[in-house]
Amino acid sequence: MKINKVDGEVFVIDDFLTREEEECINVQLKGSVWRYNWPNYEELPFVRPCWHVFIAGKGRPDRKSCLDELGKSESWRFLVGFWERLSILHDFKITLLGVYANGQTFGQDTIIHRDNKTHPGMTVIVFCNEHWPTSWGGELVFYDDKKENIIKSVLPKSRRVVIFDGRIPHAARSPSVKCDQVRMTLAFKTVIME
Repeated sequence: MKINKVDGEVFVIDDFLTREEEECINVQLKGSVWRYNWPNYEELPFVRPCWHVFIAGKGRPDRKSCLDELGKSESWRFLVGFWERLSILHDFKITLLGVYANGQTFGQDTIIHRDNKTHPGMTVIVFCNEHWPTSWGGELVFYDDKKENIIKSVLPKSRRVVIFDGRIPHAARSPSVKCDQVRMTLAFKTVIME
């Protein structure tokens, strides 16, 4: 697969995450200290209702690359190999701004938002749960520009990766009340250098 353009696109790649990477991610996330809410880079007047684990991206507000920071993380440096494999799929000059995990339980739908508002960027979401029945919900939902219609919805699936234009409005749906796990994802946020 080759990604030639990212404008308005959503790509879903199943089994892109290796089993070893999935195991390492789950070891880290199941032993992590999850924090509620998210640092408010956008100075929003509300709380983002989800759990998170910060991995890399201290320079994100200044649009600085976090690849070196990720490589220096003893716990998470294995993600550099994942990022390098992902980078082969496109020819864009991109800067990795941040990497973090999100966790949601029932009732914690995220707001419809854009990851990139002024600068084009690519967002990569990795579904981290080893087992996820479709009846648990938790879809990643994409909307049209006016946020009035759903244009695509992607169910969580073990080792599934979603790559999309960060300017597309999207939201993560919470798991259903029947779900007995935290819906876990990794997010890689970027900006495309023009």
